Amino acid sequence: MKTLKTRCSRRDGGGWTAEQDGSVIVIAMVFTMVFLILGIGLYWLVSSQTRATELERTDIKAFNVAEAGIDAGMLALKLDWPDEESTFEVSDATIRTVIGAGENGLWFADRLDEPQRTEEFIHVEVYDNIDPGTGDTTTIADPSAPKWDSNTDGMMFVDSTANVDNDRHRILILAERQEWELTFPATLALWAGVVDSNGQGLEVKVEDPYPVPVDPYAYFDVHDAQGKGVDEGYGVDPAPSPTTFDQVVSEAVQAALMGIAMGMGTYFEGPSADTEASAFLGSGQANGKVVYVKADSSVTISGNTQIGTEDEPVVVVIDTPDGSENTWDMKGTADFYGILVTIGDSVLRGTCGIHGAMYCSGTLANKGNGSSGEINYNEKCITNINGQYVISVNIVPNTWEEYTLPRSSTTSTGP
Repeated sequence: MKTLKTRCSRRDGGGWTAEQDGSVIVIAMVFTMVFLILGIGLYWLVSSQTRATELERTDIKAFNVAEAGIDAGMLALKLDWPDEESTFEVSDATIRTVIGAGENGLWFADRLDEPQRTEEFIHVEVYDNIDPGTGDTTTIADPSAPKWDSNTDGMMFVDSTANVDNDRHRILILAERQEWELTFPATLALWAGVVDSNGQGLEVKVEDPYPVPVDPYAYFDVHDAQGKGVDEGYGVDPAPSPTTFDQVVSEAVQAALMGIAMGMGTYFEGPSADTEASAFLGSGQANGKVVYVKADSSVTISGNTQIGTEDEPVVVVIDTPDGSENTWDMKGTADFYGILVTIGDSVLRGTCGIHGAMYCSGTLANKGNGSSGEINYNEKCITNINGQYVISVNIVPNTWEEYTLPRSSTTSTGP
């Protein structure tokens, strides 16, 4: 009987055989390699996802910054539509400051100096929708076009480019303005229920256009007169047919003026409304504005500095109950350019005149002596007021264009 010799596992002093030890090492190495491969794959997956998320975040931030530039450009147009050649521009530095104050996590492109960084982070341009070569209206944006509404069609391009962490976006839109429909009578210098003057009387004359035509160019409409009444100057005559105050300053026009003033932040109401309005009118910031004063009793508006200009006339509305005696007291060099509307009674004092027109629903008393006439009809002031005030600026439908620009090759750093 042969003895079959086989290799079998047995313990030699509690250990494994050499063959068994080798197989365990191989198995361990296989598992280690598998886990290493899985770990490397997971690491690259997480890294790739993190990088993709980071790119997506910077892409979204760049888009949001560019969109904020569009909003800023449209707001600038609403506050001061550039309807004549000027140095109109949107402040990139201001936009950056506002955005940076609300979002400290934004990363700006690294540039050599601060002005260049500001320009790279956000740059907003506003220009007309014309072809600079031909002057024709066009739907193709050209940044070399005039920076004002040269074709007077109420449309302008707003072009915003943003760079956040070297992720660059550009948004381009065509903006259109909507205007309040103000329809002040083009040739009416004065409307009043009653004129009651002392001294030389209330002088009303034409100062623009000049020279004044031979025939009457402007009119005054007064339903009754006391005292000296109206002293007719050259170029002005009584209205050929009587009108009512509502025909001159309708409730719709009053509501529009109130809305414009509220939108401009120049609506004053309450016990100190006249004091606040007087301070604003004398601050030099009222040009081109509508100032609305609402009170439950008589108010006094006073000052000694010029208010408004022919190009930027001011509309002042004093809205008080019937019978309230409101005082317009201007002295020295405080000539007023624009239209003064009083709902209630009015007293004119001081030594300066009104250049434009005045409409008073009640009694108008003249107790002053203007240097060049109390009411000087000025066609330019009235024309510049009608249709000048913007309700809002909207995006023309189907004009939104968005571009992703090549990324900058520079590195990025925090602000």
